[in-house]
Amino acid sequence: MDPTLLKEREAFKKRALAQPAVEKKRKAEDKSSGHKFKKRSKPTPKPKEEPAVPHFNYKSSAGSSQYKFGVLAKIVKHMKVRHQRGDTYPLTIDEILDETAQLDVGHKLKLWLTTEALANNPKIEVLDGNTYAFKPKYNITTRKSLIKLLNKHDQRGLGGILFEDVEESLPHVEKALKIFRSYGEVYQ
Repeated sequence: MDPTLLKEREAFKKRALAQPAVEKKRKAEDKSSGHKFKKRSKPTPKPKEEPAVPHFNYKSSAGSSQYKFGVLAKIVKHMKVRHQRGDTYPLTIDEILDETAQLDVGHKLKLWLTTEALANNPKIEVLDGNTYAFKPKYNITTRKSLIKLLNKHDQRGLGGILFEDVEESLPHVEKALKIFRSYGEVYQ
């Protein structure tokens, strides 16, 4: 073998032996006797150790990213439902948290929501710097604006519009579609 490899092997063995290792000792069994006796040993008192992690304050913690994004998802879903009900006026972060019953949100999470999460969310529109409204895919407020949008799509050759997008964009979409179906103007 190559002498450099042998030297490296010996150096590796020395390093491995220098590191402490914990091994379980196997009890030697007396195979000659059919009975197995257990020796009772005196329990060794263990010194009380203080926990490695100091007392954790749950109220001041920032929370995990799963919790953060759960709060964000609940806010976006609530804003979408509000828009579909016809409540299109903007809300402040405190009003949103109050309506979603998330009053226990900490200051750090609230700061993250206002500076990063809601400002960068494609479904939320920031108005006046501190008020938020739902931002639908299409700006449709009435049945007439829906008809105009459908005509534009037809004239430009873009085809139809997804029902989910219309449902998300138009408040009280059920009433409008019911009227359109009665006239035979809209197909699903």
